[in-house]
Amino acid sequence: MARRLVKAGLTTAGLEPTGGYERLAVAVLREAGLTVLQVDSWRCRQFAKACGQRAKSDPLDARIIRAFMLHHPCRPFPEPSQAQSDLTAWVREITRAEADIRRLENRKAHPTLAAITARLDAEIAALRETVAAAEQAIEALIAADPAMDAKAKIITSVPGIANKTARVLLAEAPELGRFTPRQAGAIGGCAPYRNDSGKARRPAHIEAGRRALKRACYLAAFAAIHWNPWAKQLYADLKARGKPAKVALIAIARKLLTILNAMIRDNKPWRDPKTA
Repeated sequence: MARRLVKAGLTTAGLEPTGGYERLAVAVLREAGLTVLQVDSWRCRQFAKACGQRAKSDPLDARIIRAFMLHHPCRPFPEPSQAQSDLTAWVREITRAEADIRRLENRKAHPTLAAITARLDAEIAALRETVAAAEQAIEALIAADPAMDAKAKIITSVPGIANKTARVLLAEAPELGRFTPRQAGAIGGCAPYRNDSGKARRPAHIEAGRRALKRACYLAAFAAIHWNPWAKQLYADLKARGKPAKVALIAIARKLLTILNAMIRDNKPWRDPKTA
């Protein structure tokens, strides 16, 4: 297919990200000399509906992607370094292993045969070894990459953010430091979207964003309100204004992400915003 596209005189191909399944296609198309652009799946689907295209099939999707690219700017697929790719793989392996550990521990919580419990314990122990090995590999990767190591030190300079959150941020948001404040909130899934109509004033809501990044930012905000005086005061102020606890935490998560983005951009460690 790549050879046919080049022979036809095409220079650009557009693909929707598919959770990793697109990587081989991206590599082959690039090797053939094509520029490969990343098409936002949600926006492309809404574009299809706006065009009156409700049916869905591979040929129809290809035509819609082509039309979408002609009307909307799309950015090239990222080309991460080998170290960045390895870091992302290890971080995601930890996430999967920890999810499996929670699932197995939930199964252990119910009465069962001793032989089954022993097997569950063995599976949990093996998964914990995987997590430990992954953490060691991540430490070595970050230490061997000066740019990544510098970013990690800036991130962990924030009270309430430790190595676990830092490695997720490095893996899931390698562009951190190059976002605008609005982009940072949107990518983190923490940006509030209004939903007003006429005189109706509905509560704003959050949506989309990178799931793992959103979870890391939310947990970082939860830790920050206990260990970071600035976040603790901001949380108290938001609660005093009548904001629900989760809304206040999401607001702090968004602020933390935008502050981290600025810190990495300026290559400066944490300073309390009140004194900065």
